[in-house]
Amino acid sequence: MRPPRGGGFRGGRDGGFRGGRGGRGGPGRGGRGFGGGGYRDEGPPSEVVEVSSFLHASEGDAVTKLTNEKIPYFNAPIFLQNMTQIGKVDEIFGPINESHFSIKMMEGIVATSYAPGDKFYIDPNKLLPLARFLSQPKYDSLDMYG
Repeated sequence: MRPPRGGGFRGGRDGGFRGGRGGRGGPGRGGRGFGGGGYRDEGPPSEVVEVSSFLHASEGDAVTKLTNEKIPYFNAPIFLQNMTQIGKVDEIFGPINESHFSIKMMEGIVATSYAPGDKFYIDPNKLLPLARFLSQPKYDSLDMYG
């Protein structure tokens, strides 16, 4: 790393040793990685699958029981069957074989307006297989060779 240009502790073009705006990055340092962007609204998905059923409201969120064999991504959009977005996955909790999750409702949508058993839906691309959360067996490297 090169020393700051001019100004010493007081500033100068690059802000000296305090403050500053950060470097511009050399070769291979630019960008934000993984697609290089923040959140963008992807709009409604082409299809949705059932993911959970409503249990009760709690502190403005909807608490639901997972009905799909896969686990939803955090912050994945949650829809009604007509593909109207109602909120996002907030917290996932409970045992692996009987998981629940809460939905942070969108502004203007009230969790208490749903009845127990109401179904919620998700884009199938926003689900992870359960195997991702289970511990994989460790193989001894010597056993692999006979």
